[in-house]
Order: sequence, then structure tokens, then C-alpha cells
Amino acid sequence: MNSCIVCGKDAKNKYCSRTCGGKASKGGYRPGSGRAKTGYYKGIYCGSTYELCWVIYQLDHGLDFNRFEGFLEFNGKKYFPDFVQNNKIIEIKGFEDQAKVDAKTLIANNNGYEVVVLRADDLQEEFNYVKSTYTKNYKSLYDEYKPKFEYTCACCGNIFGKDKSSKYTKVYCSRSCSLKGNRVVSGHNQYTHREAAGVAASPSN
Repeated sequence: MNSCIVCGKDAKNKYCSRTCGGKASKGGYRPGSGRAKTGYYKGIYCGSTYELCWVIYQLDHGLDFNRFEGFLEFNGKKYFPDFVQNNKIIEIKGFEDQAKVDAKTLIANNNGYEVVVLRADDLQEEFNYVKSTYTKNYKSLYDEYKPKFEYTCACCGNIFGKDKSSKYTKVYCSRSCSLKGNRVVSGHNQYTHREAAGVAASPSN
């Protein structure tokens, strides 16, 4: 029994169903086929957080691009490109072996395409932009993102999520709330519990 190259389920051939076969034929991506953090951003599939940051940067700066539709083939080998921009294939890679990247580039070249390969060092501007504009927790920007754990801030009462469980009894939603909460507990300043929670203190008589 083989594994479906789209979803990983048991399959007699390459795909477990017509649905997965259709997904593979629609473009140069196979959701969930790798180990990277994958998801959709504004309806665009991203095969990794590298791709996510690149996509966000392009969208926010009004730069046109598309997912590559279909696949390329040469000498019996198929290649599913990532994106196409200005008639060039944009291939975003993490740790894929260079020999494999070169083999895919050869297929693209023989189909008349120029390939631009972007690795981590080439994406620093995109990473920094997303980090400063949104968050450094890139995966939280996916459309379907939902944190694993939900907490109530011990200072302001806001409900917030975290991907990791906390070992502390009191959890805070921000550094500001953490500082206020810790000052109240230590008694090192004039904050009251109401003030720490952002509620004005009653005027003194």
C-alpha cells in the first residue's frame, strides 16, 4: 500500500481519492506533503512559514504573483513549482538538498522558465517586515490558526491564546500586564489590584 502524495493517507496509487488527485493537478503545491508549518493566508496556500512571509510581503506591497498552475515535465520527471511572478518561477526553499533544487530548475529551464530560488538568507527583508508589522509568531497569521491553549490574563482579564502550556498559576497577556501584576504581588509600588487591571481607583475622601 502506498501513501497519498497529497494527504498522506493509504492509497493504491499516487492519490487516495479523486479529491486529492484534483488538488495535485491544480497547481504547484501539495498541502500537507511536507513537515513545515503549512496553511492558508487570505485564501492562498503556503507550504511553509517562509512562503507565508513572502506572500504577505508581496500582497502588502501590491506585487502581483500567482500559485503556479499545473506542473512541468521533462524526461519523464514532474516538477510542481511554487509561484510565478513576472513570468519567472519563484521557488522558496528551506533545507531542501541543492541537488534536488537543481534537478527541478533543469526541468523548468527545459520548459522555457527562469527560476529564482529563495532561501532563508534571501528572505530577511520579508521576515523582518512581517515581524515588525504583525508578529514574530508567523504561523499565527494563517487563516485557520487557533492556539492550543486559552488563558485569562491575571491582570487585565483579557482572554488570549498560547501554543505552549504555562507552568505558572498566574498568566499575563503582555509584558505590560506582567510588570503590573508582579508589582502588585511584590508591593514595590503604589499599584492596587484595580489599577493593575486598568480600573481607575476611587477618589479618596
